[in-house]
Amino acid sequence: MNARFQLWLFRLFGREITVPLSNCVHFCGYRYGRGEFNPYENYAIARVRGASEEQARGQFVDFLLFYRPRHFGEALGVELQRRYPLWFYPWSRSVINPANAWCKEPNDCPDILTHFSERGISSRGLAAEYGWLEGSLRSIREHGFQPGRFRSIVQARRFVRADGSAAYLLLDGNHRVSALSALGYTKVPLQYLPAATLYETALPVWRQVRRNLYSADDAARVFSVYFDGNRRSRTTGEPSRIVSA
Repeated sequence: MNARFQLWLFRLFGREITVPLSNCVHFCGYRYGRGEFNPYENYAIARVRGASEEQARGQFVDFLLFYRPRHFGEALGVELQRRYPLWFYPWSRSVINPANAWCKEPNDCPDILTHFSERGISSRGLAAEYGWLEGSLRSIREHGFQPGRFRSIVQARRFVRADGSAAYLLLDGNHRVSALSALGYTKVPLQYLPAATLYETALPVWRQVRRNLYSADDAARVFSVYFDGNRRSRTTGEPSRIVSA
């Protein structure tokens, strides 16, 4: 979704609630506030516990060098019956070109955790990540978390299981939630679009399930990752490299 259009939608139709931070999850399936592996959260925790920038960055880079998934199951750390393109969800509106998540040039990657390049990882992208992570920690340490004052409300998509439990897939705010977790916060205010809530009970009519492009079992496994978490931090034994770009 276009960032400006998303902001407009949330301003008009978003509902603001406060949820347990442990119910928040990254696109890659890494959960927050549970003591599990999460590259953003691990960076923030390391810094709060006294690690130098160099040490925290070294851990973050080590993850990036070996997290190079080629298909969706690999990215989410779950075994699926078929190999689906990266970020092709069973509830997606359209079929995704498998090449879209692998960019020709490192600087073409819109996100350093979800898009990849054969040439390597952009040093410019890394520098941006460090800036966002350090900036979030600094701001919350100095001012507390004041999304109204700084126009930094976290935006999420709400997922609801058949048993009524909810998870919140962060569309924006991963660096802020990582900082909140590292600094000891247990709850986070966020916005979600009620009309975009994804219900497990509706799985049989999810678009790609109806089209038979997803099996029902695989669709359920993908959905469950956002509740159960991704335990995989490496997808390859051949590391990538950092390139000046």
